[in-house]
Amino acid sequence: MPQTLRLGLASLNQTPLDWPGNLERIRAVVRQAQCQQVHLLCLPELAITGYGCEDAFLHPDTTTRAAQHVTQLAAEIDQLVLLVGFPLSLDGHCYNGLAVCAEGAVRAIFCKSYLARQGIHYEPRWFDAWPSGTLDRRPFGDNPTPIPIGNFTLAYDDFIFSSEICEDAWVTRDKRNCRLARYAHFIFNASASHFSMGKADVRENLVRDSSRDFNIGYGYANLLGCESGRAIYDGECLFAHEGRIVQRGPRLECSDGNVTVYDFPYEGRAEAVTTCELRLPRNAAIPEATPVSYQTERDVADEDEAFAKAASTALIDYMRKSRARGFTLSLSGGVDSSTVAVLVAVAASRMRKALDPATRRRWFTYFPELLEAFENPDRLMPQLLTTVYQGTRNSGPVTRNAAEKLAQSLGATHLNLDVDPMVSAYTSAISQALGRPLTWEQDDIALQNIQARSRGPSVWMLANIRGSLLLSTSNRSEVAVGYATMDGDTCGGLSPIAGVAKSFLQHWLVRVEQEGVAGLAAVPALRTVNEQEPTAELRPPNAAQEDEKDLMPYAVLDSLEEFLIGQRLPLREAFQKLCTRFETQRSRTQLLEWTAKFCRMFATSQWKRERYAPAFHLDDSNLDPKTWARYPILSGCFAAEIQELREEEASNGETP
Repeated sequence: MPQTLRLGLASLNQTPLDWPGNLERIRAVVRQAQCQQVHLLCLPELAITGYGCEDAFLHPDTTTRAAQHVTQLAAEIDQLVLLVGFPLSLDGHCYNGLAVCAEGAVRAIFCKSYLARQGIHYEPRWFDAWPSGTLDRRPFGDNPTPIPIGNFTLAYDDFIFSSEICEDAWVTRDKRNCRLARYAHFIFNASASHFSMGKADVRENLVRDSSRDFNIGYGYANLLGCESGRAIYDGECLFAHEGRIVQRGPRLECSDGNVTVYDFPYEGRAEAVTTCELRLPRNAAIPEATPVSYQTERDVADEDEAFAKAASTALIDYMRKSRARGFTLSLSGGVDSSTVAVLVAVAASRMRKALDPATRRRWFTYFPELLEAFENPDRLMPQLLTTVYQGTRNSGPVTRNAAEKLAQSLGATHLNLDVDPMVSAYTSAISQALGRPLTWEQDDIALQNIQARSRGPSVWMLANIRGSLLLSTSNRSEVAVGYATMDGDTCGGLSPIAGVAKSFLQHWLVRVEQEGVAGLAAVPALRTVNEQEPTAELRPPNAAQEDEKDLMPYAVLDSLEEFLIGQRLPLREAFQKLCTRFETQRSRTQLLEWTAKFCRMFATSQWKRERYAPAFHLDDSNLDPKTWARYPILSGCFAAEIQELREEEASNGETP
């Protein structure tokens, strides 16, 4: 006869090195699990410390404190078996471990065998990989009795289980640790798997296929929220059995954490022999009066929704974890700043609906004005967001009206500032110093940039007065080619959309205007924003300045960034793919000139990317130089490659 165990997977919204906070959030999900009669509960990777501690993992005090907190937590565990991640120091090495806590002690420790080293991940800098399939026995903490450490299986009565830790599941099938768990009924995976648009399907396939390929149950527990400033975790916990997703938790919720439960049916296996002879105690059977509600369909409809929820969740977490008192935004009336304003509105809407009074107090004790604003919905957005339109003589009524109408529609506190006197003062001072007037014919870039830079001090001052977080508005397309004024429109402590292409934002904002997104109702005031051609409005009105005239069509720019940087194609291949994509719209000659322009601007703008405010990782084609796209500040700027391409095109008779 099949038996049933109630298994639990927990999402957790942790903060690196927040020792008391992390421990209390773990205790909270343990209490949830106990109330739901869970037998075995798996937490996310490195839940004790937080995943994003970076070089703090190299500090001995971090691993010492982590071990102490694991021991302290284990002493409180008596009604279930808890799997909790932490950094394990052993013989001068640091391993990514998963402690098995039961009956008041750490009974065993699984270790990660494969370390993530691509994209935002840099685990080999901090951790050593545990040799796959090996087992050691060592004392841990104050307990002199050696416990199993490494890769092994455990028995909970006659239920056999093992574990993988995040990247262990992303390697090829022949390397997987779970292939060695021959008689296991179930594999727990403790993960810190970052969000990116489109990744949910890939992760779901991994979990489902693992269950089918290894003939086991499989459970995937993930972190939640903006943990350490850049990466976002969606918190979706997944159960798979017999090659199907049989249970899933909420995704991208506003929460400290949640427990997802599944009643797993299994039959004892007479031939089962565990790698480790440890037999864990089993608590009482599941009362029939507590049935589980099952969810198998994803609760985030599409990537537009996913972007809105991920970015708004990250804004909420970044604000509260940095103790900022709301947000300040220079609202230009264009797509980028309007997108950021809408994301704050989505965050406000979601907080109002999702946070109970206890969570509000816990998150915003430092911000009493916001706590009071929750009691009156009309006061929440004015308290949360201050926008400011900073006009010069080159600013037009269309953008001014667009900014005012959007701020009013969203409920933000809105200000209008005339910064033209500051621009004139700077221009006059330099003219006098040089002994000549500054002209657009001779000083175009300088005259454009001083307008953007003159806006910086004012908006910083407003943010300082409010104690708020200043948001900058660069998108990934602009970041790629440095189409921004340093110390001007790049001013800010956080750049929420610097990881998202302009073409996506243009599409997304139309969706918000017409339909709304992530629980936020449609915003008709965005029509004026969406109908404009993107412009910096830094040249005189008669110049009819437009971004795509200064640069190239955003669709072309984004394609070049995708091919050259995202896919890392040789220049010749990237150009051929560009020609294929746009062959009916543009000549090869024009596409070659844009390709050369992109390469030159990308290479010479690396120093700007080094100075941008931290950006959220929302897409696995990021340009953040700290965690993704590490390129030299000084380089040959693709000059040789461009020359070779020009000569090849000329020999084929394609270009003059």
